[in-house]
Amino acid sequence: MLQKKNKGKSNPIKKNPRVCLISLGCPKNQVDSEHALGAFQDQGFVLEAEPEKADVLIINTCAFIRSAEEETIQAVLEAAQVKKTGRARFLLVVGCWVSKYSENKLRHLVPEIDAVAPPGEISQWVQHVQTFFQTTPGSARRVSTRPLLSNPGTAYLKIAEGCSRRCAFCIIPRLRGNLQSRPMEALVSEARRLVRDGVLEIILIAQDTTSYGCDIYGKKMLPDLLRQLVRIPKLRWLRVMYTNPDGIDQALIGLLASEKKLCSYVDMPLQHVHPKILRAMRRPGNARTYLQLIYRLRTLVPGIVLRTTLLCGFPGETEKEHLALRQFIQTAQFDRLGVFAFSPEAGTRAVELPHQVHPKTRERRRRELMEQQLKISRERLARRVGGIVECLVEEPSGGKHCVGRTVYDAPEVDGGIVLTGKAPVGSIVRARITGSTDHDLEGVVL
Repeated sequence: MLQKKNKGKSNPIKKNPRVCLISLGCPKNQVDSEHALGAFQDQGFVLEAEPEKADVLIINTCAFIRSAEEETIQAVLEAAQVKKTGRARFLLVVGCWVSKYSENKLRHLVPEIDAVAPPGEISQWVQHVQTFFQTTPGSARRVSTRPLLSNPGTAYLKIAEGCSRRCAFCIIPRLRGNLQSRPMEALVSEARRLVRDGVLEIILIAQDTTSYGCDIYGKKMLPDLLRQLVRIPKLRWLRVMYTNPDGIDQALIGLLASEKKLCSYVDMPLQHVHPKILRAMRRPGNARTYLQLIYRLRTLVPGIVLRTTLLCGFPGETEKEHLALRQFIQTAQFDRLGVFAFSPEAGTRAVELPHQVHPKTRERRRRELMEQQLKISRERLARRVGGIVECLVEEPSGGKHCVGRTVYDAPEVDGGIVLTGKAPVGSIVRARITGSTDHDLEGVVL
């Protein structure tokens, strides 16, 4: 995409321009941002945390749902204002928002934008900035580390880009294309580097992790990748997110049961359970098959923690289908559950479906499901009191406490644990669980 130079500001050659990157949205975006920060370091740019002190402002945007797009617009407008009043000379907007709209439309909305680039095209991001500042590509010594934006001890490993499913409510294939798996050798190599740099927990992410490998190997290869990764010395936890229920097969379940490094944790977004709504969503399965899968997981992997996300208020959902969702939640007894109200997104098939549900009804149903899950969460957490569990320490809390996560909790989306006792940030310790609340635990470092 073409670059547009700033009006009213020159672009003198700078030996070490300062780059501030603001990352929005999901962990998949975060990984792109981390790789970009490493690439800018490789080329001699200086990383800057404060936008007001940067020569370059980069916004890695999200446009998955309306609220995410609103956050993106606000961040870009704030960056534009900083550029007007501060030191910044170049505003680069990248990511999913760029894939959703034309370059002309984005620049018409925010004239201060100097260049745009699609998600994941890191080399293009760097090239835009190099061209403006007239720096020489490849002139700097390469650095081996990827600056991490996650909490100490944890890193995300994105195993694939895009998605080849065509769920009626999802815009991801339009924004990021079809499934594009990364070669296994590259993933194992990157994981080894992360562990050498002190990472104890690696979290595998993709839009659909269970489809990993289908495009480049001709079959699902997630279990094979996991077998390679668990062999890495000093890796303590390996966690898998975004596993579609129809991709959780016997090979994966067997690994969950046998591999100690593989967290006994399954994140499987179901979205809904009623056949009518699932067909409209273009998703397989039903309440019966999902309950059978849950039974298999809990039988073959004792103590496993299950997480899901649901989408309520989808077009055509009546109180009957909503009640079916409530009954399923009560039966399934998920440890962790998130609920989203349907958000009509331009470019998806769901926008065109008849029988759209009123926004107030969508929100009321979301609230009812979350209130129902709150009781379940409170009861399931209370059962853990008295047990001993591994915890990853993420931050101190006063002189006598620290805060972290148990092996059964993923960052950002799940709860945490407040520990009495001292432990180094980024370390894994054993703790006895002494109490619980609606979403979190309390414990003592052993």
